[in-house]
Amino acid sequence: MSILKKENWWIWLLLFLVSSGTSNFVLGALLGVYDKKAWYTKWQYWLVGFLACFLPFYIMLMIFTIQILTLTAAKLNVAGKELYLSPYLWILALIIPILGWILFPVVLIYLQIMILVSLYNGEGEQYIK
Repeated sequence: MSILKKENWWIWLLLFLVSSGTSNFVLGALLGVYDKKAWYTKWQYWLVGFLACFLPFYIMLMIFTIQILTLTAAKLNVAGKELYLSPYLWILALIIPILGWILFPVVLIYLQIMILVSLYNGEGEQYIK
């Protein structure tokens, strides 16, 4: 039994609810979105971010979360990948007051819900080994 099958979408929904969304890291690993040469694989960056202050570490963790979430959504063919894969959308959402700050969590919620919808539609079955 593979957890990426269409009929197992409800397991991902339960995992998402129980883990507060961190199940997307496991889903990303199953889909193969992690890159061995990316910035998040270097432990030195995490150590410097943690030792500098908690704020840089938290910012790095948020960027990592957004990056894995968007790459997972792109692998599952969630509509709008031209927009949410662009870093400019995320930077503009943080810079522009009120409208951008509202858009930021809306896009995150959209991606997390549409990942579950894509699993329900069977988009994950092509990654079963």
